Amino acid sequence: MTTQTPALLIDDASRHYAGTPAPAVDGVTIDVAAGEFLALLGPSGCGKSTLLRMVAGFERLDGGRITVGGRTLSGPATHVPPEERRIGLVFQSYALWPHMTVAGNVAYPLETARVPRAEREQRVRAALDTVGLSGFDARHPAELSGGQRQRVALARCLVMSPELVLLDEPLANLDVHLRAAMEEEFADFHTKTGATMVYVTHDQAEAMALATRIAVLDHGRLAQVAAPRTLYREPATRMVAGFVGQGAVVDGVVTGPAADGRVRVRLFGAEALVRCRTGQPEGQALVCLRPEDLEPAPDGPIAATVVRAAYKGGFVLVEAEPQAAPGVRLLLRVSGDAQVAPGEALRLAVRDGWVVPEGPSQERLTPARE
Repeated sequence: MTTQTPALLIDDASRHYAGTPAPAVDGVTIDVAAGEFLALLGPSGCGKSTLLRMVAGFERLDGGRITVGGRTLSGPATHVPPEERRIGLVFQSYALWPHMTVAGNVAYPLETARVPRAEREQRVRAALDTVGLSGFDARHPAELSGGQRQRVALARCLVMSPELVLLDEPLANLDVHLRAAMEEEFADFHTKTGATMVYVTHDQAEAMALATRIAVLDHGRLAQVAAPRTLYREPATRMVAGFVGQGAVVDGVVTGPAADGRVRVRLFGAEALVRCRTGQPEGQALVCLRPEDLEPAPDGPIAATVVRAAYKGGFVLVEAEPQAAPGVRLLLRVSGDAQVAPGEALRLAVRDGWVVPEGPSQERLTPARE
């Protein structure tokens, strides 16, 4: 049985800037399969853009190695310059030449590589067609919308037939409606080209919508890498549970042995059955409760008080405080027709949840807000 070489292998990569107490990237290992769409997700300062720059060759490694298609690009004694890596780059600023036409911007990397004119023109036409900009070749960037400029940047990347495409927060400068449209454009681009893509974002909705897998970084370290559904439903650490998706991460006690992927826990003085990893031990634990895991019920075992209620258009997002745990905030969704007001008493039932493998918290965490 043969093992396919990863399109991208980041192996124990580290980067430490002088004068800083902790590494910007600290021993990160990720392998990306050919054709995969990987998102690097995390809060500002977590190291995701630094890691992308290390892959691109703009940052040298202080430890570990990076290979693309089995070829070592960065390592203890190796540093291939960015222009020799056959890696496509798309930035949030587009980085287009304003004095050049669309065709000129897309053709520029081919010109610097001295590709013959006939081949150059054919590849530019094909790239513009792929991103839906056929007929725009004579326009200048100032004549285009933000979304169209980003597609020009994609075409310029595509025209070089890169082994890997890196995208650094490419939608950050677009308004909310255009961002949604461009998410579809990126997904379509990935489907059409089959390119291996690594996409940096701090927007979890973007990552969830686009990526095959998501790698969450926390203070330079890899917290978890998993498919979007797994990341949401089965976060590996307290940070991932609190950062990805809405909900709450609360203290509980596992009161019995795990069976069929579930275990009994005591939460706010009540018993609940939630999901868990294999071999989950009894005792103190962290429990992740998403809004869909909770529901109001007249005979619900958890007494709570409504703190805030926000109408979201088909549902009301309710923030409630359990009477048994002042200061804790739980999120749940109720019908958009429901009349819910702060100060109202509420009884809650726990339908589901997840025991976070990392272990019990040192302090109670409040839910992430939109």
